[in-house]
Amino acid sequence: MNKVLIIYATYGSGHKAIAKYISNYFYNKNPNLEIKMIDMIDYSKKSGILSKRISENLMLKLPLVWSALFKWADHKYTSRFTNRVSLNWFSKDDLIKDIKAFNPDLVISTHFYGSSFISRLNKKGALNSKLITVITDYEAHNIWLEHYINGEYIVVPSKEEKKSLSKKIPRKYIKDFGIPIFPKADDLNKKQDILKKLGFNNGKKTCVCFSGGGNGSTATMPYIKALLKAKADLNYIFISGNNDKAYNKIKGLVKKYRIKNYKVYGFVNNVPELLIASDFVVTKPGGAQSTECLYFNKPMLFIKSSGGQENDNINYFTKRGYARFFKSPRKLYKYFNKINRNILDINRMYRNLSKADNTKSMKNLYALSKEVLSSVKAK
Repeated sequence: MNKVLIIYATYGSGHKAIAKYISNYFYNKNPNLEIKMIDMIDYSKKSGILSKRISENLMLKLPLVWSALFKWADHKYTSRFTNRVSLNWFSKDDLIKDIKAFNPDLVISTHFYGSSFISRLNKKGALNSKLITVITDYEAHNIWLEHYINGEYIVVPSKEEKKSLSKKIPRKYIKDFGIPIFPKADDLNKKQDILKKLGFNNGKKTCVCFSGGGNGSTATMPYIKALLKAKADLNYIFISGNNDKAYNKIKGLVKKYRIKNYKVYGFVNNVPELLIASDFVVTKPGGAQSTECLYFNKPMLFIKSSGGQENDNINYFTKRGYARFFKSPRKLYKYFNKINRNILDINRMYRNLSKADNTKSMKNLYALSKEVLSSVKAK
């Protein structure tokens, strides 16, 4: 029985979300695979927990500072320094012990710390596992390439990123599959049935709004207020995640602005269904959330960038005409205030998205993994 380790670190929710998609898909395709997931944050020292809190606060409150640090570390020597310091934030002995005990044939990493850690173990001879790194944002920061060993595969979101990385590593090991997700939804082609179930059987356009969940809701709430204030004649679906304060705030705003057609949810496990029901999405430009919208061909209205990698995501989606970015709540208000005119803009994004296809990314990753595992068997 082949063993597959999926390693990630929950600096933000995207790395974990992609890891779970991979785990679920691989298990459904081959229940005989022994799959283990490891979150490196579970092995954090106090310094690791502190670093997580600091990075989250910088992204939330000081995105310009976060962007400056992000850019500073995007060089060969600074990324090496950052990586070496960062790996000391984890209890390496315990992490090594658990990885060696599992002894994986293949490791799939959705965070650069995981890739660096596994590569270092392989270099030292402490482990003998194949490695596939899945880059979870739309531009590869140099830190993703730290400790890269020739022969390891890297999965990237686009052909442009493959071309960029091929200057540093052999082209044949870079796979431009796209970010692999595989949302489960029973009603993939039943949009009207879902709308009817939600009570939106009224012919109006439907907007799904992600408030950011957790601390992100604090930063996005002014945008939610702005779009509600515009009183556009739409169906609204608000998702506040695990944030009761945001949930209650949205409820209050809906009542204040006398919105008629709406649903407000906290944490949900049917995001694919809600995306199918939608005509467009208001969201922060996170890698996983944006990829889910791409998968379902949903135009995106980006709000509140946290800087760094989210700026790269904004550039990727806006340049291709898949999304529009709003730098302030006032600009979003103006857009929703004239939504009937701007539906043409949303339809243009939809047409651009219809030419993109991210639905085969997980299938391609699985095929690559099978190929890698077959070479392990042949030894």
